[in-house]
Amino acid sequence: MSEHNKHKFDLKHKFKQDFDIAQSFVNEFDPCRLIYAEAPIDEYDCLTTQLLSAVYSSKTRTEIKDLILHEIEHHLGAPDLETLAEPHKTEFYNDIEKLIDNLKQHIEKKPSH
Repeated sequence: MSEHNKHKFDLKHKFKQDFDIAQSFVNEFDPCRLIYAEAPIDEYDCLTTQLLSAVYSSKTRTEIKDLILHEIEHHLGAPDLETLAEPHKTEFYNDIEKLIDNLKQHIEKKPSH
């Protein structure tokens, strides 16, 4: 295997590992309770891919949180999150913070080209 092909293979392997890690965190977060309702594990892959890209691009915590909220409200079709009653609202936003913490702790570096 040439050095170039090995590097490509390594990048694909890292992305796959990181994607699997991110997918498990997003599915644990399960913002719309789809996984809980036995939806396929790839149900949130659109969000997972965007989150992985955001972490690789060193987006700020606020940017990642805004991305999550936008996707939940506009792509996944969740109701207006502002209407959540306490204590569910606080729990939901704490779960977002936990998701971001997990992503930042376990997906450290942008793959090099």
